[in-house]
Amino acid sequence: MSQYVPAPSVVSHNQFDTRTPLQQVFYWAPDEWEQFTCEWVRMRRDELGYLGVEVLGGTNDRGADVVAFMSDQRLNGVWHCYQCKHYAAELTLDDALPEMIKPFVATLETSRTLPTRYTFVAPRIHPRLKDIVLTPAELKKRFLSYLDGRTRPVAALSAETRDAVRERAARTDFSMFWTVNLDEVLEVYSKSPLFASRFNLPPSGEPAKRIPPPVPGADEARYLQKLLDVYQEKFGAHIATVQDAFEHPSSGQHLGRQRVAFFDAESLRMYARESVPGDVYEELQDDVLTSLIEVADMDFPTGWERLQTVLTKSGQLTPTGTPLLSLFRNSQRKGMCHQLANDGKLTWCKGGCQ
Repeated sequence: MSQYVPAPSVVSHNQFDTRTPLQQVFYWAPDEWEQFTCEWVRMRRDELGYLGVEVLGGTNDRGADVVAFMSDQRLNGVWHCYQCKHYAAELTLDDALPEMIKPFVATLETSRTLPTRYTFVAPRIHPRLKDIVLTPAELKKRFLSYLDGRTRPVAALSAETRDAVRERAARTDFSMFWTVNLDEVLEVYSKSPLFASRFNLPPSGEPAKRIPPPVPGADEARYLQKLLDVYQEKFGAHIATVQDAFEHPSSGQHLGRQRVAFFDAESLRMYARESVPGDVYEELQDDVLTSLIEVADMDFPTGWERLQTVLTKSGQLTPTGTPLLSLFRNSQRKGMCHQLANDGKLTWCKGGCQ
C-alpha cells in the first residue's frame, strides 16, 4: 500500500495554492498521483506514438498502473508501462525489485507481452535506484540475485513460477526499465492547459483573440436580433436584417463594435475553460448579471438607452474573488452583456425578442 502525506490545508475554490507544483505533489493521494501520471503520459502521446493510454491501477493491475499502447494488439502487442509509486520516502531499489517481478509473472499467467518500456514514476527516487537503472546489465544481475532470496514477494511464488521468471528475465534486455525525474514530468505538464487547473494556480498568458466571421453564425442569432430590435426602434423599421444594420450609417459601426466585444468575451470564456479550475467564467457571469439585471429592469424610454446604460455600467463593475479579474477588460465586459442577452437573460427592448 502506498504511503502519502495528507495535505496540510485545503484551498478554497476561489483561492490559489501558494505552494509550488513541486511541493503540492508530495501531499497527493496515490489515486491522484496515478491520474496525474496518466495525464502526463497522454501529453506525450504524439511524441511517443501511442494509440491509447489508460489507467489500470488497482489491486489486480499486475504491476501496470498506467499503460500506453503502440499497436492495436494493446497488451498483447507493443506497449509501455508506467508504475506509479507515491511514498513519503524516496523510492528505492528494494521497493522496485518486487514490482519488477510482476510483468514477468503476468506473461506466464495471462496473454500479456512484456512491456518494451517499464518506467517508475515517483515524487522522490533514491539516487542509487536511478544509478542502477542506468546500467541495465547490473540491474539484471541484481534482479536475478533477488529471485534467489527469500523475501516475501519471491517466497510467494511457486518454484515452477520462480524458475520460469528467472529464465524469462535472463533472456530479457533490462534496458526496458527506466526512472523519470519529477522536474521532467512537471516541465512537460507546465506546457498544458491543464497546468493551472491541476495545481490551482493563477492563469497565465492571454486569451487567444477571436475575430468575428464575416457572416454571423447561428450562435450569434439571439443577441443580434435584440440589437436589431434596438436599431429598428431608434433608426426605423427598414432595418430588418443584420445586413441592413451594417449598411445603415448610424448603426453599422455600432453593430461592428458589439460583435467584436461579443467575440472578445467568447475568447475569455474559452480561455477560462482551458486554463482555470472550476466554472469561474460562469460564476463571473452570474456576479455580473446580479448587478446588471437591476439596471436593465429600470424604466427607460427606449431600448437604446437601456442598452447604453447597461454597457456603461458593465465597465464600472468591480468583481471580486475571480482569477479572471486582470483579464476582464472593458471589451469583454460589454461582450458579456451580449452573451447574457444571447442566453435570454438580458433584453433591451421590452417588447422585442425575449
